[in-house]
Amino acid sequence: MRITANIPDNIGRVVKTFADNEKKSVSSVITDAVRNYIVLKKKKESGMKVLGLIGKAHVSKDVHKDIETMRTESHDRY
Repeated sequence: MRITANIPDNIGRVVKTFADNEKKSVSSVITDAVRNYIVLKKKKESGMKVLGLIGKAHVSKDVHKDIETMRTESHDRY
C-alpha cells in the first residue's frame, strides 16, 4: 500500500542514513518503526487495563494464560 506522509527534513535525513547503514529500504525502516510503535502502544494499553483492575476485580487462576493471550494477539496482527 502506498501512503504519503510529510515528515521534517531532519528526520527524513536520519531515516535515509539509517536505512543506508542497515542496507534496508526507507520503506522497510519506516514500516518497522510504525509496527514497533503500534505494538508498544498496545502493550501499554494492555498494562493500563491491568493496572485499572487492581483492587476492583478478582484475579482468575488463569491470569497468566490471559496475559499471554493479550501478548500474542498484539503480535499476531502483523
